[in-house]
Amino acid sequence: MERHILIVDDEANILSALDRLLDEGGFVVHRASSGEEGLQVIDSNPQIGVILSDQRMPGMTGTEFLKAVKETRESVVRMILSGYSELNAITQAINEGSIFKFVSKPWDDFLLLNTVKEAFEYFELAEHNRHLTEELQSSNHQLAELNRNLERLVDEKANKLKLHVASLKTYQEAMEYFPFGVLGIDPSGNIVLENKAARDMISKTKTSLIGFQLDQAVEGDWAILISQAERFNLDSEQNPIHFSLNNHNVSIFRLDREAKSFGQLIVLAAG
Repeated sequence: MERHILIVDDEANILSALDRLLDEGGFVVHRASSGEEGLQVIDSNPQIGVILSDQRMPGMTGTEFLKAVKETRESVVRMILSGYSELNAITQAINEGSIFKFVSKPWDDFLLLNTVKEAFEYFELAEHNRHLTEELQSSNHQLAELNRNLERLVDEKANKLKLHVASLKTYQEAMEYFPFGVLGIDPSGNIVLENKAARDMISKTKTSLIGFQLDQAVEGDWAILISQAERFNLDSEQNPIHFSLNNHNVSIFRLDREAKSFGQLIVLAAG
């Protein structure tokens, strides 16, 4: 990955010396001869990660330039190149967070290169952390959106279930007053559906038949229902059967015709 650095100095010979040193160090060098020009270079080159600026320049000092950079490109690592005579202004800029490091003038080539490398390591670590933070924020946003969608789906399901339960309850209450008897038998032979007319017809106790086997529920002459239901189970054609029993018309229908196992619906109507 290329490392782009901006060097700013009003002295052409210093710019050339820094340019040559940093270029040999493997950096991509951008140059400016004043703070004003440096701001233009920064605006045009978003890939710049480190700035090394001279302090004493006409028009705009190095600390003033780096403070201006901080306002628009705070992530860029800013360093000042100066003699010790300007330490007071530089120390204040360091305390204000405008400057990452101070490089003394004249500089030592080896120390300068190491300082620039350290600045880029700091910049790249900060950028990595910033990207991770953005990804985390994005993930949190997506997670929050997923949670909102999930809550909406749960609410929709709950509302549909309430409607289904209300509809089923209404159906059960209505079926209770049908003028004919209804019995639902599951594939295991248990009664899972019934109404008052069916209880009055086939059960002496008139209590709920839910959960009983058909042969446990029917009384007296109605016991013929058992053999008819068994015969119906053996009917390979799966057609409804109709017969008369105790002055009632009886019909047995197959439920869940598409399933491998199915139940029966028995309808008992007065003849």
